[in-house]
Parts: sequence; structure tokens; C-alpha cells
Amino acid sequence: MSQMKKTALALAASASLALLAAQPAQAYVMASAMVNMSNFLIKKADGTIMDAGDFDFLTFTTSADYAVDLTGFGNVGGSGSSFTSSIDFPPLCLGAACNPILPDNSFPKLFAPPVTGNYVAADQLETGAPITGLSGFGGLGAHVANGSYAGLDVGTVFASADSNNNLNASFIFKLNQAGGVSFSFDVDAFLQVAVSAFPDERFPAFATASYQMDFSLTNLSAGGIAVWNYAPDLFGDGIKTLSLNAPLPFNVQNVRNTCFDGVNIPTLFSNAVCNKSFTGATPGLNNTDLYQLSARIQTNVDALRVSEPGMLGLLGLGLVGLGLARRLRRQA
Repeated sequence: MSQMKKTALALAASASLALLAAQPAQAYVMASAMVNMSNFLIKKADGTIMDAGDFDFLTFTTSADYAVDLTGFGNVGGSGSSFTSSIDFPPLCLGAACNPILPDNSFPKLFAPPVTGNYVAADQLETGAPITGLSGFGGLGAHVANGSYAGLDVGTVFASADSNNNLNASFIFKLNQAGGVSFSFDVDAFLQVAVSAFPDERFPAFATASYQMDFSLTNLSAGGIAVWNYAPDLFGDGIKTLSLNAPLPFNVQNVRNTCFDGVNIPTLFSNAVCNKSFTGATPGLNNTDLYQLSARIQTNVDALRVSEPGMLGLLGLGLVGLGLARRLRRQA
């Protein structure tokens, strides 16, 4: 049998599977992304915590924005900035399953199967100060967290859920003494995507979860040239984005969790807080130039299920394959 005939028959088989699949079902598509940074401190090169008095000039700006969107519920979001205090936005949630998912500042680790009902949610927190001598920011040791969640469990209806969550902080400063600056913090982080499989998942489905966390230092007096960049690898494997596509031959859940140490596999599915410690240090800085330190935490999730119209497209493709197969048989 020629390769063209094989291709045509495969397309026809796909059409048959699509017809069998177009039956009511309960299935799920899930995505979660969470970064919870605590005990963030800025220190001198000798390890002592910096104070507001160590700067000839110091300003701080924090800004945040988040938005969620869910088919049938619309979208909602918010944004804001502050120069004098930290930001703590309330959680956003759309869908029938909001209340048990996201208590304020809880940043849970959600595993499949999901709670009943379609949902999308986001929350963020910023509190505390990374140096001493700052008023209006809470106690010493900044706590910054960001979480996004999406889930679909109605298997016969087109549905889409996505959450975008950004938190940015900026320090503009001039030191009163030359020297390097170091940073230390703990992180509890989690990425998860899950899709139930054919025949439970009767329609094509997709899930994506990602995080971004990075720090940068620029010299404003020298035209904004980069002095230092740092993007910690929270899971130790370079993975910052997880994606799944379905139908698949079996239920799949892909997880990255700071609770997982690479050996003790059960902790991969732990809801416990499991902090990893990170440190970074800038090169030496002078006391004549103006510098800007920027920090960003971002989480994004998407969940999508394509229903009957998408399957009709696959059916049409299969019928084209059947016609091609018949034409090839006549020509043989």
C-alpha cells in the first residue's frame, strides 16, 4: 500500500473516532502556576542587612496587574501601583467553584481531578521590606507571591480559561559607600497541567502553565546599561513552562514542585510548603552613579477545550481522506 493511501485511510479512521467521541462526558483540563517568595533581604557584601541610611538616594515603586477570563463568565482584572506601601490585591475568581479554590493569600497547589465546575482564579501578595528603615511596608523580610489557576470539567462544551498575573518592583538608589549588593530569599513554587484522556476527554483539550521570575540591575547614570541579571531556576531543571495536549492514551498530570527533591517521588504531589533558598550578588557598585534594581514575578495559565465545531472540522478532514482513498483505488 502506498504512503498516500495509508495517509488517506488514517484520515478516514480519524473521522470515525471523532464520530464515536462526540458523546456527553465529564472530563477535565487543569493548569496551575504559583511562585511564593518569602524572607527577601538585600544585604551588603559583608552579609549585613542594608538600611535606608546606607543610601544617599532611594525610591521604591511597586506595580501589579492581573486578569482572568472564563467562557460564559466574561473577564475581570485589576491594576495598581504604590510608592509608599506594599500592594496586596484581593483574589479574583470566576466560575462555579471559586470559594473552595482560592482563599485570600493561600496560594494552594491544586492537583487533578479538579473541583466540580469551570473556574479561573488569580491572587497576589506583597508585604514586608527587604531592608531596615522603611516605613509603611510591614516587617523586615519581603514576602511576594503570585498565583494563577484554571480548570474546566464540562466535557461537551467549548470552554476557555486563562489567567495573567504580574508583579513588578523597582528600587532607584545611590549608595553612600561603594560596594556590592547581595540578595537572599526563599521560594515555594509549583507548576501543574493535567488533562484527562480519551475516551473520558471527548474533545481536543490543551493546558499550559508558566512562571517567570527575574532580577535586573541597570546603571541609570551610564545610560541604563545592564550591570547584573539574575533569573533563578526554581525547580533546578530549567523548566519554566509546562504544556499538555489531548486526546491522549491515558490521563496525564505534569507537575513541577519545590517539594520534589528528585529522589523522594511522593513529595512531587505534596501540598506542603517546601522552600528552596536562593542567593545572588551584584558586582561592585560605586557611590557616584544612580542605579535601578527591578524585580518581576509573573504567572500565566491557559486551559482550552474545543467542542463540536472543532470536531466537525476533523470530520471534514476525514471525509476528504475517504474521497482521496476512493480516487486512488480507481486509479490503481
